[in-house]
This record gives sequence, C-alpha cells and structure tokens, in this order.
Amino acid sequence: MKSSIPISVGMLATALISGCGGIGSVPDNTSNEPTVPLASKELCEGIASGATKVNWPNQNTVVKASVWHAVTPATANAPELPEHCEVTGSINQRTGVDGYPYEIKMRLRMPADWNGRFFMEGGGGTNGSLSAALGSLGGGQTSNALSRRFATVSTDGGHDNAVNNNPAALGSVAFGMDPQARLDHGYNSYDQVTLAGKSAVSTFYGRGPDKSYFIGCSEGGREGMMFSQRFPAHYDGIVAGAPGYQLPKAGISGAWTTQSLAPAAVGVDPDGAPLVNKSFSDPDLYLLTQAILGSCDALDGLADGIVGNYSACQSLFDPSTALNPATGQPLRCTGAKTDDCLSPVQVDAIKRAMSGPVDTAGTALYNKWPWDTGMSGLNGTTYFQGWRSWWLGSYDSSTNNAQRVNGSSARSWLVDFATPPEPVPLNQVATRMMNFDFDVDPPKIFATSGLFTQPSMQWHGATSTDLNAFRSRGGKLMLYHGMADAAFSALDTIAYYERLSTAMPSVSDFSRLFLVPGMGHCSGGPGTDRFDMLTPLVAWVENGTAPARVEASSSTPGYFGVSARSRPLCPHPQIARYTGSGDINEATNFVCGNP
Repeated sequence: MKSSIPISVGMLATALISGCGGIGSVPDNTSNEPTVPLASKELCEGIASGATKVNWPNQNTVVKASVWHAVTPATANAPELPEHCEVTGSINQRTGVDGYPYEIKMRLRMPADWNGRFFMEGGGGTNGSLSAALGSLGGGQTSNALSRRFATVSTDGGHDNAVNNNPAALGSVAFGMDPQARLDHGYNSYDQVTLAGKSAVSTFYGRGPDKSYFIGCSEGGREGMMFSQRFPAHYDGIVAGAPGYQLPKAGISGAWTTQSLAPAAVGVDPDGAPLVNKSFSDPDLYLLTQAILGSCDALDGLADGIVGNYSACQSLFDPSTALNPATGQPLRCTGAKTDDCLSPVQVDAIKRAMSGPVDTAGTALYNKWPWDTGMSGLNGTTYFQGWRSWWLGSYDSSTNNAQRVNGSSARSWLVDFATPPEPVPLNQVATRMMNFDFDVDPPKIFATSGLFTQPSMQWHGATSTDLNAFRSRGGKLMLYHGMADAAFSALDTIAYYERLSTAMPSVSDFSRLFLVPGMGHCSGGPGTDRFDMLTPLVAWVENGTAPARVEASSSTPGYFGVSARSRPLCPHPQIARYTGSGDINEATNFVCGNP
C-alpha cells in the first residue's frame, strides 16, 4: 500500500539510499524542506528533474522522463491501470564500432498502491523496441502485472530496430555487427535494467521489493532461462515460455528446413531460390495433420482432436507408412498425386525437415520437431497459418516469405550469430540458406574473431544445467512450450529439462515444464493457449505451493468443432487424462497422470 509517512526529497537521498533502513527507521522531518509522501506525484516527477535522487548502479544512466499517470479505466480488451509513475531512461549511451549510436533503453512503472513485488517482462524476436512495460503475462492473459499492482520494467535489449538498421547488414539485425551490442542483447542489458529498476523502486517506496518475478516467451523465454543461470539472485520466480535458449542452433535448423523442403517446391523466386512456400498447399498440410491424428489421437485414451500423449506419438508416427484416416489408404501416394495423398517427394521432404539438422557424420546440430495437430487446423473453411508462416509462408506468394527462409531466424544467424558476421543483402538470404554447408557453417556459432571475443553460444545461449545458486535461494522456474511451435522445437525444451533433471535430482522441487498440445509459438493453433502462469508462480515462491496443474482454455475453439474447450496443463512427463465421465471439453473432467 502507498505510505502516507511524510519525508523530504532530500532525506530520501541520504536516509533511504545510504542504508539508514526502511520506512520505519526514518526520523520525523524537522527541516524546512517541503514534504511529500512516498510513492507520490512529486516524488515521481522529481526523478527526471533531479530533485529525487536515485542511486543508479550504473553511473551512465540518463533519465529522459518521469510522468505521473492517473487511473486508466478498463476497456473491453484491457484492464484498469492504477495510478502510477512512469520512468523512461537509458544506460550506456555510446557509439558502436559500426558507427551507429547505441543505448540500453528502459521503461519502469511504479504503482501508487504497490503490492511489494517487482516484475520484468521479456522481449521478443531480436528485441530492438521498448515495450509499454505494462507487465505482459503471456498465455493470452488480458490482465497484466501493472494492473495487479506490481512495479514493472522492460528494455529494448540495447539496440533500436529503427536506429541500428543497416540495409547492407540485413536491416534490423545489423546490431550484430557491433560486439558490445551482441553482449547487451545476450545478457548485459537485462542485468543493467533489473538493477536500475530495483534502485528506482527502493527510492520511490523507501524499500526494495519483497519478491521479484520475470515472465517471457520466445526470446523472452531465453532471457528467463538466462536469468536463472547467469544472474540467479535477480528473480525469485521465472516463467520461460517457448525459450529460444540456443537460438544460434535453431538458425541452423532453419537452413536445414529450407533445403529439406526445396525438392518439393514448385517454381523459383525472382532470385532463383526454390519457392518452398509452394511445397505444400493448405489442404496438403491438413491431410498430414489428419494422418497424425489417425495415428496418435487416441494414445492418451481419448479421441478428441488433441495429441495428448506427445511422447508416444513421436516414436509411432511415420508419414511414409501412415494412413489417410478418411480413405484408409496410405498417406504416401502409390500413384499420381491426388487430394487424398502426399507425393513421395513431399513425404520425404517433410520427414527430413522434421528430423532436424545433422552434419555429414550424422551428428545432430539441433533437435527433431514434434508431430502435432497444430501443423494445420481447419476452422470452417479457414486453415490455421501459424505453423505455415514459420516454415513455408503464404502459398499464394511469388516470393519466399516464411520466417525461417528469409525472416528473423536466418537473418539473425548470418549477422548476429555467425562469427565473423555475414552481412548479405536481404533478397539473398534464401539463396544463402540453400548454400548453407552443415559441416563448415555450424562451427561459426562457437567461433571468435577479432573484436568478437565471445562465441554466440556463450553470450546468447542459455544451456547451463547448473541452477544450484538459483535453487539454493528459493528460486522457482516454470517452463512451457507449445507442441506445434515451428520457431523452436518443443522437443529441444524437453531435452533441456531432462538434462536438468539428471544434473539436479528432485528437479520438480524448484522447476516444472508444461507442454501444450496443439499450441503454436507462444500462442495460437488448435490448442489450449490461454493460461495464467503468474498466479501459480507467486503461490509457489511465496507459499511453497508447487503447481500440480495449470488450467488452460482455447482461444480458437472452432478448430475442434466445439464452442469452448479447456484442459489442464500437466507437469512433464505427466499428461492430461480423461476421468471417463463428464464433458470432454471441461478441464475439471481430466487429471494429470502418467503417459
């Protein structure tokens, strides 16, 4: 709650920041200075003017604005936001070796009616933009951490997609041409902004946060894992969704996908690269999904359009031998291609792509990809495009437009992760991926060169299973991943968690993994993609109540042919099992049990 104890602005600098204790230890004000209550408009605006002295951990911190906001009423799609102070600033303004200006931007919001907790929201893509810092919770939640009275903070990761944009180095990923920008994006900016945010909180409220939380998905999920490994004291509770914890390797997988699908491509783009977007039509992908369901749907004991027993499906399904459940005939055409089967070239292409990249010695360079219904869904006459957008792109396009072909993954690999960087023109990315050498190119993510003294897998990877420091201080880590994610393989996150289980016995005492059948990258797809991870995380951190399940519902129930659907998300390796009675679309009629 907001304190009403009066204290002078000058005394905040000396009494609070210099270590004289919390609110209870501040003496009565006897000076002639005007007094303001803690967490006030005056105190907020004084941060920018300099009247409120914050002991910034990094002296190269510049406050650009501090604004007091009145209550923002709720709308149909957004919650009410409390009265709060918004602070924007930057750390380490500098000029990079590439001649571009850089700074680590931050935005902090501190509610007047504070719950005593600190919250950082993760970034996305390669970052490069400063979010509103409302405290996004992911999981399709309309509420946010600020609306729940957390102090919230965000950062752009140390570069600006508009400012640090070099067309000759693939545009917005050009920050990879500067060694320090790489390190800021990998870990330094999040450390700096966390420390700065907590210092401002200590000034504003007269004490630091009781507990601190982090939630992010995709790149934000990687950031969460990075915090648990590299800065274990920063956050008490972390949710890491669909983590790109070894994104440099995922970029290698993007090249593998491009080359694998190329034989099934129909036509070439203006630069001569195969049009992989035309390797499978929407009906072709839906046919593949139906074959997956025919093989795997009932493995969890209930035929409901969901591959609940995901582990069993990976070892069982093979597109070469699977059947089209509608006809009872092989999925692989035995004659000419028809609407009821996939050509041998298509089957071989998708099978190779899903198997994951290897070098000529057969050594895995990333991970396999799971077979799941989210590869395609049909809502009336509309096909689900989430998975397709990552691997294939729009079928009707005359250019390669998939994320993995010439989007963020391939571009980031060339400029951000290959050492030294390879700044090729944007329209040549697909051609470069077609020429990717799986013996020669992958080692570049482990290499150093000149000013680039840290390998990409060192500054960006979050692969360590040594979480002893995080665990010993009571930290809790919740991971989640959609089984239909085409950006990062859910099997790769499973592999990490199983390595963590081996390295740290009784891992479920502080970390749990929740898989979401049918969900795409962070959201979407024919899966139960709406869920609240923050509430059970707080209960785990502060009350010791470990999450036995997380309730989830679908944002796209039409893909199931039902008006609504919910399921429990179960801690891996458990899966949701129907109790045998009640509505199969109600989570209350399911329990978490062994596969």
